[in-house]
Amino acid sequence: MPSSDDSSHLKQEAVRLTASLSDDLFEFSRALYDDPELSLEEVRASRRLTEILSREHFQVTRGVSSLPTSFVAVARGVRPGPAVAILAEYDALPDVGHGCGHNLIAGSALGAGMVLGRLRHRLPGEIRIIGTPAEETVGGKVLMVKGGVFDNLDAVMMIHPGTEFRVFTTSLACQSIEVIFEGKTSHAVAAPDRGVNALDPLVQLYVGVDALRKSLTSEVRIPGVIVEGGKRANLVPELAVGRFSIRARNRTAVEAILDRIVRLAHGLASASGARVSIRRLDETYDEMLTNSVLAGLFKENLKALGEETNDAPRDRMGSLDMGNVSHAVPALHAYVAIAPSTGALHTREFAQATISEPGRKGLLLAVQALSMTAIDLLAQPETVAAARQELLTTTGKGVK
Repeated sequence: MPSSDDSSHLKQEAVRLTASLSDDLFEFSRALYDDPELSLEEVRASRRLTEILSREHFQVTRGVSSLPTSFVAVARGVRPGPAVAILAEYDALPDVGHGCGHNLIAGSALGAGMVLGRLRHRLPGEIRIIGTPAEETVGGKVLMVKGGVFDNLDAVMMIHPGTEFRVFTTSLACQSIEVIFEGKTSHAVAAPDRGVNALDPLVQLYVGVDALRKSLTSEVRIPGVIVEGGKRANLVPELAVGRFSIRARNRTAVEAILDRIVRLAHGLASASGARVSIRRLDETYDEMLTNSVLAGLFKENLKALGEETNDAPRDRMGSLDMGNVSHAVPALHAYVAIAPSTGALHTREFAQATISEPGRKGLLLAVQALSMTAIDLLAQPETVAAARQELLTTTGKGVK
């Protein structure tokens, strides 16, 4: 394995290579910004990534886990060693395009792959660049975990653009549901008693869910919308549809809240005479388990690049399908600042930040830090073992 001096030289070379690729990587991210594709429709983004990685001598497999726009690209070092993966996301949002910065996530994974691929003849082990579609909807990574894509890996890393530099990331577990009440239509003025109003129990459920949330711990979130509630005011609504997203500290808490909502919905249906059905939407997202070994390495590499991280607990967070990966493999989901602390993701302003000068700087820092941390892991089998042991201690499960 490389000595500490060799690793230091390799990391310096990674910084130099990143600088030489900077224009191409920023142009790539700008191309995704100009051509946003929604979840499960990321055909052109996936093709751009895999074509470049193929030219960089990665072995590419497309369409894994029955996701047509996913891929796994592999480059092997000079001898066996750890297997480290870097993840790319590339789906955009309706109306706001790359307001979550996935164009930079894809660019950073591509850049790190190009850098590490060009250094592979001086490194042991294996680098994988994994394309993970549909983070904003069905949770592509969840399906890929179930499909075994993350088996036989020693570490998985990705970055997310944001408003701060952060390595210790937490997230909420999440399950989305759809609730359908079915009643019977009738004239809403002349004969309301001959109908069964499906909207009434849904409105009561909406209010009840809000009251439930207020009785729970402060981090619980249960946003909801009524997507169908009737056609005309003079018709008793025979169909009402609502959707809710249950967010809590962990999957156990999410399931407990879901059980209470289900019981409430059935009680309201019984009282109103309506029928109710409830189905889960998308995949369940686990909470993120940041591996402190990986976080420590990434933090030190960011520090060497001149950036300090915020390690205080997060007071604002959403949900990540990376959480499911983190329960299977030592994982890191770091944040790189490209916007001021007052900024917000999922906005047009944040999308614009990805193609700004701070966006360019954040992209290059991400590529450098990802490459440097991968070099640390490939060169230090004992560090990989420590990361694996932490996961086993935390969850009782881990790398296959």
